[in-house]
Amino acid sequence: MGAGLTRLIGLNRLMVVALLVLLFGCQSSQQEAGLLRVGLAQMPITLDPRFATDAASVRVQELMHRGLIRLDEHFNAQGDVAERWVHPSPLIWRFYLKSDIHFSDGTVLAARDVAATLSAVLDAKLASPLKASFASIQSVDVEKDRIVVIHLNKPDASLLTRLNLGILPASMAHKPHQARNTVGCGAFQLRSWTESALTLQRVVHSPAGVQTIRFFSVKDPVTRMLKLTRGELDFVQNDLPPQLLSYIKAQPQLKMQTRPSTTFAYIGLNMQDEILKDVRVRRALALALDRKKLKKALFADLPQLAETVLTPGHWAAALLPVIPFDPVVAEELLDKAGFPRGKDGVRFSINYRTSTDPTRLRLTTAIAAMWERIGVKVSIESLEWGGFYARIKRGDFQVFSLAWVGIADPDIYRWILHSSMWPPKGANRGRYANAQVDNWLDKAAAANTQAERKQWYARVQRRMHDDMVYIPLWYDPVIAVSGPRLSGFKPKSDGSLLGLMSVAIK
Repeated sequence: MGAGLTRLIGLNRLMVVALLVLLFGCQSSQQEAGLLRVGLAQMPITLDPRFATDAASVRVQELMHRGLIRLDEHFNAQGDVAERWVHPSPLIWRFYLKSDIHFSDGTVLAARDVAATLSAVLDAKLASPLKASFASIQSVDVEKDRIVVIHLNKPDASLLTRLNLGILPASMAHKPHQARNTVGCGAFQLRSWTESALTLQRVVHSPAGVQTIRFFSVKDPVTRMLKLTRGELDFVQNDLPPQLLSYIKAQPQLKMQTRPSTTFAYIGLNMQDEILKDVRVRRALALALDRKKLKKALFADLPQLAETVLTPGHWAAALLPVIPFDPVVAEELLDKAGFPRGKDGVRFSINYRTSTDPTRLRLTTAIAAMWERIGVKVSIESLEWGGFYARIKRGDFQVFSLAWVGIADPDIYRWILHSSMWPPKGANRGRYANAQVDNWLDKAAAANTQAERKQWYARVQRRMHDDMVYIPLWYDPVIAVSGPRLSGFKPKSDGSLLGLMSVAIK
């Protein structure tokens, strides 16, 4: 009798445990409803829009914050917090704010919040890394609760593009760096940030779609894809080596989408170098590259060939002739430039600097092999990223390869071409100097209309192409991979994650 009772009690306990497991499973399922799990190669450094400069921080914080404007697919300014704006004179911008914008704490966004945020970024004591981008602003005034007036100290046609800076409440705007304690007026707010994950919660609950986004740090791309394959993640974008793409395509439960990005891959050249200062040499090096073969062999044929920094869909992009693969003409140019082949078949030697990244090193090796076919001997020097980038930034190189990431405004041409932007002041690392180009860039910066800017920048791009200031390669692809729970995501050329707000989750 006692033994039977003991067995009965044991069975009851098992039934209770089983019931608890079932209940817990149901509760867990309910808790996971609307949860989107995203794998990142690097976690954000900060969610404070005044300090967000790395790609991960920018991508995550824009889900929480909104600026005066946003940029559309063609990088034209569209109203975000601002309903409309006027530009009555070269030194004045007046913005009229929408009336129904709320911060995540429930307070209504007002003109004082916009003024405080911009003023804080300009405050030297705050030491925002974005301060230089807004150097043309003299003052920001509140005209009414919903009207902000920006006064400039000089014309700045590019200012509008940079006003997508996330707006903070005035009470927070002048506080020190708030990496993990921020309030925005975007669709999501920060719920938690631990060592293992960062979780955003939708501010206003919606019966459909994503309610919670949880970001996980998974540095290794193979591990990231395995987690996606096993259903531990729902979404991964970029930071995927080409050799993984065939594996992804073979997984029936995964969906891969690609599109050309705004990341412009190029070869940099030192125009003060005794050999490379001759434009015929620079053009010969460009003609000797079979870019189609390079991108097919090394990058699964996904990149789109480029001729200039701005993507073809950008409002300021100029239509330029395609640089062909023509090693015969390349050799003729080198002969005319005074560099005939020697007895050993070598015309001259150059040093090519790159990082130790395996993908970059493979690209450099392939390019060097193509140049050696036209008699150019290449010495490859691979350096750890910090040392490599430090040398490139100060202009210590003959040849290197890099990429400009996330280019939205055509003022990039001033940064990389104007003679006043030689290192260390700017990024004209090849030390290009052309007084006419400087004049065109100055006029573009002071132009009052987009049409004027487009005309000046078109001249700049054509001259840049003719002078072969950089050897253009391609626009790196955006690669978005979704698991079976997610549908409806459309990748954006700038790599933005804002599309995650409107996806469907099973």
